[in-house]
Amino acid sequence: MTFATLEQLIDGARHLAGEEGRLHGGRIWHFEGGRPCPIGWALCSQAVYVDLASGEYDYGAPGGPGHADCRENCSHGMQPPPEDDL
Repeated sequence: MTFATLEQLIDGARHLAGEEGRLHGGRIWHFEGGRPCPIGWALCSQAVYVDLASGEYDYGAPGGPGHADCRENCSHGMQPPPEDDL
């Protein structure tokens, strides 16, 4: 079992228990809101998280929970929109 799979299982258990948050990189991140899609899709957004222990915000930087959320859930496969859609 990979560490990423373990984090997904823990996330699922937390959601079933009624707790908000996402375990990522050994830290518990709370969903704080969203921001516009960083790759340019007009009707999409990216989650913004805050680390419950340190108060640090994640705005989707690679390696963080927001970026991982996009990789797991992006309906566009993390591909930017065609030029004619911009």
